[in-house]
Amino acid sequence: MPTDGGKPIRTTPEVISQSPFAPLRPLIEPHEQDVGAALKQLSEALRGIGGTARLHVQVLEGDALTDWDVQCGARSATQARAPKAADLRLIMRRETLVAILHGRLAPFDALFAGRMRVGGDTELGKRIVQHLSDPAHPYVPPC
Repeated sequence: MPTDGGKPIRTTPEVISQSPFAPLRPLIEPHEQDVGAALKQLSEALRGIGGTARLHVQVLEGDALTDWDVQCGARSATQARAPKAADLRLIMRRETLVAILHGRLAPFDALFAGRMRVGGDTELGKRIVQHLSDPAHPYVPPC
């Protein structure tokens, strides 16, 4: 079993498990794996959330950590150093991010399984998940 710093690396499930939490509507094509394109789609999908918000997304791939600055409603996501100010901070592996944006893994399932960490305005995070939830599944808030 591969490890990362002595901890086993968890694998992303390929199918949606029976979960009370709604996955996101697919934001990227099933064959798409590019993080930059995926985060651009996320930024564009957040255009209708109301107001402005800035996300700091940290993506782990092997031993490399890449920082992304995603502004809600912008037409791009910028790979840059960590922004000085962000409303919400997300940290996850590339595989987890891609599974969430494909609609295969619910964000709350990733959070509760320890596959994603969240910091900052968690109420904003809940609003984002509700805004992007797949309409075929009922939205259930975590608490």
